[in-house]
Amino acid sequence: MQRIINILLFIWQFPQILIGWIVSLFYKVKTTILYKDKTVRICPSFPGGISLGNTIIVNKYPFNTDTWNTVKHEWGHTVQSKILGPFYLFVIGIPSLLWAALQGKVIKKDCSWFYTEKWADKIGNVKK
Repeated sequence: MQRIINILLFIWQFPQILIGWIVSLFYKVKTTILYKDKTVRICPSFPGGISLGNTIIVNKYPFNTDTWNTVKHEWGHTVQSKILGPFYLFVIGIPSLLWAALQGKVIKKDCSWFYTEKWADKIGNVKK
């Protein structure tokens, strides 16, 4: 039964899983760790953190409080991906990328103010 669920989740999240796999090819993975049920890839050349489907990429290891919060936050995005499936990219992914690009340059609000980030922080139990 679990195998069928995993196959259905793979199909449900396929667009972001594919993009996550492609992004992973462009950044050299230094090491990986397991956080809850997800593999976290540590890529020092990656500019921050991202999650696409089951792929979580962060740029720092070993972790301190801030980077653990990043891992928890990105794990929250993986849960959003499970919930939203193919709609994730439009509801969370693209708005989140635009928010990150404008953060500090055009927009002067805290990163976790935006709905995509606030929701991921809540799911990931991020404490600031």
